[in-house]
Amino acid sequence: MRISGKRRTQAPRQRKKEERLRYIDPVKVKLLLGNVVPYSILAKLIDVDLVALNNEAVVRMGGGGVKPNHLAEEHRGTVLGVVDAMEKYNRKLISNPELMRERSFYPAPFDLTIRHGFENEMPRFHEGWSKQTSLESTVQVYNVGDCKCRSCYRPPEEHRAVLHLYKAMFKGHMWRISVPIQYLMKGFPLKPNGHMGYYHSFVVQHPDSYLREWQNQNGTFEDIPEEPRYNYVGITSRSWLVRMKEHIHGIETGENKTFYNAWRHFAKDDRVDFMSELIVANQSYDDIMAWEEARVDVEMVAGRALNMISGGFKGIRELHKLGCLNKKRPTLKERQAAIEAAERANPRKGVPNLLLAELWKDDSYAAKIICGANGRLSVEQVRTARDLNRMGLPVEKIAEKIGALNVPQVQRLLDGHTYSRIH
Repeated sequence: MRISGKRRTQAPRQRKKEERLRYIDPVKVKLLLGNVVPYSILAKLIDVDLVALNNEAVVRMGGGGVKPNHLAEEHRGTVLGVVDAMEKYNRKLISNPELMRERSFYPAPFDLTIRHGFENEMPRFHEGWSKQTSLESTVQVYNVGDCKCRSCYRPPEEHRAVLHLYKAMFKGHMWRISVPIQYLMKGFPLKPNGHMGYYHSFVVQHPDSYLREWQNQNGTFEDIPEEPRYNYVGITSRSWLVRMKEHIHGIETGENKTFYNAWRHFAKDDRVDFMSELIVANQSYDDIMAWEEARVDVEMVAGRALNMISGGFKGIRELHKLGCLNKKRPTLKERQAAIEAAERANPRKGVPNLLLAELWKDDSYAAKIICGANGRLSVEQVRTARDLNRMGLPVEKIAEKIGALNVPQVQRLLDGHTYSRIH
């Protein structure tokens, strides 16, 4: 006999109300940074620091999380209200989409760095970091005063706020993952189908003894020689994290590519740090091709490139010459397949850079690339400096007259260490 009764109704569960963040969108944090640190926690940490920075010129997670770290007085005028200004600019980008191509970033001159890991997990543990906590943050403010060293000055083309996340990875090496803070903020119109451009870099750090000796002798780190750096410029029509995972898989499984071989080689050196930085997003196919072409050119000229061929449409023309591609506007997937085919055909030497080799025989092309980057001297500045030097003018006066970044830049030119292709 079947007995029926009233069905018990369950009271609806009360969902825990998520804490509302002021500036940061956790969905964007998950999309662009994944779970290197659990994204919901990371979103809150970034937001807490941005609120404190904007309202009080304070870093909340500074000093090992024990007490707030107040920024120096000269930084207050630079950072107070700066995150509000970034948020306002995001709204401007939404109502004026054409601005995205012209200037997608508000020129905020600061970096927020969050490190995750204890001293014994990270080589070259920064002396400003606490040993008692595995998580804390610091802020670097740029362009205060006249100093033009890398730790104080950010060139105009790099005026944007960047988040650096340090994580102990890769067999004890430090891995720095960097993204523009604006991309993580509410209101930024991040396009799901936009192309992204990124860098993967290996940096061989100066020994601590070298840094101490330089500072003792010079009283500053200005003009200290740059650490050896090698860069791979990449583009993708998907999330850059998805592409990064594919790169890591190729490295771990032993794929024979210049970039992957270099990664495995540098992993043997305990003074090498790995850096991955998202530079641009929301790009059209043509814009990302132009961006990659310009970036790879600069890296190849400097001898730092880990790319097998030129970037953008120039690289596509090279693949045509090698008989690996017959389309003028291939998808990125089709282009990658052509590059891999070219690498298989040249397993020992890699892809010969035929087009670039020919172009470099032309001094006008060399001058365009050498002098094309911001912060570099123009062809006219180079020639004027040499003329003034022949007239016996002191190097300090030459630097002043031509508007150089500093005196060492001119001295290196006159000594023949730089700009030797410019006549």
